[in-house]
Amino acid sequence: MKTFPTFRLIIKCSLALGLCTPVFAGGYSKAEITRLTNEVQVLKGEAAPKAAIVGQSIDPVSTVATGNESRAELRFPDKTLTRLGANSRFTLRGDARTLDLNEGTMMLQVPKNQGGAKIRTAGVTAAVTGTTVLIEYHPGGVIKLIVVEGECTIFLNNDQSEFKTLKTGQMIEMQDGSPQIPDVQTVDLERLLKTSKLISKTDPTQPNQQEINLAAFEQQTLKNNGDLVTGNIIIRDHAMNIGINTNAATTTNLPPAPIIIPNNNEEP
Repeated sequence: MKTFPTFRLIIKCSLALGLCTPVFAGGYSKAEITRLTNEVQVLKGEAAPKAAIVGQSIDPVSTVATGNESRAELRFPDKTLTRLGANSRFTLRGDARTLDLNEGTMMLQVPKNQGGAKIRTAGVTAAVTGTTVLIEYHPGGVIKLIVVEGECTIFLNNDQSEFKTLKTGQMIEMQDGSPQIPDVQTVDLERLLKTSKLISKTDPTQPNQQEINLAAFEQQTLKNNGDLVTGNIIIRDHAMNIGINTNAATTTNLPPAPIIIPNNNEEP
């Protein structure tokens, strides 16, 4: 009988052990805009929105907003990298190492040995440490989190005892306002990296590029060996996403990524 890696992690520990509060390095007090595509604006206080400029410094409390078919990239002094997808809003408040995703999609990549960070939405917070994640959030709609490499813990803001820990290649998808975080699933990283506009296997400007490539390679090796097989695929039609085992349709900006599952078949 084959033995296979475990893709669901159940953690029984108390919040006192630091579940949701990793030890962070210095705070995010500023960021520099390093790439722009199409329409991107910076909003601050009561001032009128201004067009973003490459090289512009963003300080608290500022919001970066992207339009249709638009993207933005920001870097922090510790080389943490943030990319925003189309129709997204991100706010830098200067709260420790916490970034607010008001709406849309974000890629966050925290370099190794640089502490950690949190991505906060209205309902959930994702705590990452030396990790690359993609997160999508639509108020009243879908919340989706994918860990490309590393590890991340997601928890409800109003009940931190409700949480899930995700590792490399794992994803959760849930409705905003849900009282529970659903089971973790595993996604096809190779497909994701080929189709995403926010992350790539061949971008030397990404601080965790080596870890990203290694994660995709290791998962592909499991697939080639038959340890992982394609399971229930999330069906997408243009901008619509139909979730597994549900008839509810919600808009999504993250690219299609087939769900893959452990192959538990016995050898003949």
